[in-house]
Formats: sequence, structure tokens, C-alpha cells
Amino acid sequence: MRACGQRGFTLTELVIVLVLVGILAAFVVPRIDIEGFERQAFASELTNALRYAQKSAIASGCHVRATVDAADDSYALVYTGAGGSTCGGGSAALPHPTRGGPFTGGGEIDGGGSVVFDAMGRTAAGLSITLSSGDVILVEPETGYVHD
Repeated sequence: MRACGQRGFTLTELVIVLVLVGILAAFVVPRIDIEGFERQAFASELTNALRYAQKSAIASGCHVRATVDAADDSYALVYTGAGGSTCGGGSAALPHPTRGGPFTGGGEIDGGGSVVFDAMGRTAAGLSITLSSGDVILVEPETGYVHD
């Protein structure tokens, strides 16, 4: 019996609610598509890497090659050596802006290729990259505009 003016739940009611929440969680958690989140994250990562390659080419005045390899499911960004004496004269990895080291990555890629951004951020040819998630990333010819 409750005293007049007191409100709340009994211990039995709280235990029943917790058991029901636990049962629901056991069925809901396995249905969350973690792989879908990872595929979407990789698509965003690759799109941003290509945009970074274009911006690095403009900022440095050096040509930057972005290679997307479907056989290895990887990508890499490198200076080609073209564009002036400060560009190294050979292919050197473009450093990652936050973690240092070469700018590389990997994910599930169905169709790749290679594109070179010149000192103005332009490309001679376009590139279409197909990911296993069904996403398509395009690099427009002439302008070098990257979009998905």
C-alpha cells in the first residue's frame, strides 16, 4: 500500500520492463546493418580523398595522381613529379593531412582507374569508380569536379 501523495514504480514493475527491453534488444541489435554503414563510410572516404588530391594539386602546383585499384580494393594518392622543380622529380606519396604517412586506403571496389590532377585541379580525362555498395563516384573530365 502506498502512502497518500507518493508516486513511483514497484521493483517488480521495473524488473519486468528491464526483461522486456532485454528481449527486444536481443532481436533488434543483430538486425542493424553495420556493413552498410562501413560501405557508406568508405564511399565518403574515397570521395573526400579524390577531392583532397585535387586541392593538393592546386595548392602545391604539382600534378597528383589518384589510383583506384579494383583488383586490390585500394586507392593511393601520389605526386607524379610533373609541375615544377618542387614536385620531387618522381612519384612520391601524398602525405595524409592528419595521420601522416602515405595517403592510402581500402574498401570494396568493383571498378577503378587512375586520374591525374594538374596544377589547376583539372584532369585530361574523367574517371568513374564503382563500389560494391552500388555507389558511383565520378571525376568530371576537364574540370576535375568530384561527386557521387
